[in-house]
Amino acid sequence: MITKIAIRNIIANRRRSFLIGFVIFVAAFLLLIANAFVNGVGFQVNKAYSQLQAGDVIVGWESLEKMEKTDATRLLFMGANSFDVKKETENRQTMDVLKGFLDQNQQKIESYYPTVRRNAGLEVGNMSDAQFSVFGLTPELRDRLQQSKTVSMQEGQLLSDLPRSIAVSQEKALSYSLKLGDKVNLNVITPAGEVRAEQFTVRGIYNNGAGWDNWYGFTSDQDARKLFQYENGYFDIVKIYLNDAGESKKFAKQLNAALGDGVLYAETGQSASLLYPTMSMALKGLFNLFIMFLIIVIAIGMRSAIRMNLYQRMQEFGTLRAIGYSRTQCFGIIFNEAFFLSIGALIAAFVPALLFNMIFSTNGIYLGPGPMSYFGGEYLYPDMQIADVALALGVLAVFSLIATMNPGLSLVYQTITDIMNKRQRPVKVMRTLYRNVFRRG
Repeated sequence: MITKIAIRNIIANRRRSFLIGFVIFVAAFLLLIANAFVNGVGFQVNKAYSQLQAGDVIVGWESLEKMEKTDATRLLFMGANSFDVKKETENRQTMDVLKGFLDQNQQKIESYYPTVRRNAGLEVGNMSDAQFSVFGLTPELRDRLQQSKTVSMQEGQLLSDLPRSIAVSQEKALSYSLKLGDKVNLNVITPAGEVRAEQFTVRGIYNNGAGWDNWYGFTSDQDARKLFQYENGYFDIVKIYLNDAGESKKFAKQLNAALGDGVLYAETGQSASLLYPTMSMALKGLFNLFIMFLIIVIAIGMRSAIRMNLYQRMQEFGTLRAIGYSRTQCFGIIFNEAFFLSIGALIAAFVPALLFNMIFSTNGIYLGPGPMSYFGGEYLYPDMQIADVALALGVLAVFSLIATMNPGLSLVYQTITDIMNKRQRPVKVMRTLYRNVFRRG
């Protein structure tokens, strides 16, 4: 019955209901869209991180293990955090242990890639760039990156059959006016400390991703090993992908136990950095806090409007109390009015938010190559999820409670006589609640 009365009151006061509902609509729409944006950021950043920098599990050298996980370049620029050539015997023994473990656990592994990925200096004419990392690709790893759409080509090939070929990002190509067939010099320091320079030919230009994903120069694994003078079997990092990614933590623990306290160690890709895997969660938390703060401010501001509306309807509630409605039932009417308005506003906000998501989740929203690209790339693909709608519903339920608690309880805890005479006495809500609800319970 209280639901019917609440709906009747909403319909009877269309103008007031529309104004309140519109404010809630704006807040709900912002909440849904903000979460869709952040979901898109999280998906793109995590995909690029998992496919380029890490894997389900990574195996690195002891110097990498000692690096702070808050360092954004921990897995971007391998060099000083790679192997020590002075520990040749220990290195070989531990690499043999690693190979044996991977062979024994083939049924758990989808694929793995011992990868050469090391920082270098890019030199084009008189210009040089230290924000550059040579990434050695095998045909299998190239296929993985392209099939997962982590890397897409603007022109040319990601991995050429021609020796000393390299693919650079669109950003680098524009910065140094590079086109297919141009020559670039790579200046490197080998693990043994030797300074070397070799000339490579640009055979591919790939589309920009997030800013840090544009620093890679993709070349063949063979050319990368020759450039850095790697002995057979050496690598900077091993990227391991499992058939069941949920087993990553258990697999890394078992692999670590097998490696012992040697020069290699294993960890999950998600635990290898405290930045990239948690970026979307942090952003989502900040966005949600902002929107929730906005909704709470709106709720507090609306209390005056609700209080005025209830004052005008005091005799109606006095009649309800006189015919036997309890305080709880009367407050339920007040709360349901606000809650049903919130539900209606959420449904109204969901429709345009869903259309927005359907359009831009396919075509993307162009952010450009500037600082905004660090949110996952030059294009952002929003992704609205059911959990976000449920969150919005929960937030609006809290909103309804905050907006109606003080004015609603102040009304229902008046005496019937005072209500009928529209004589509202001051009521200390929290003290009254404690005395009549909590203390009695």
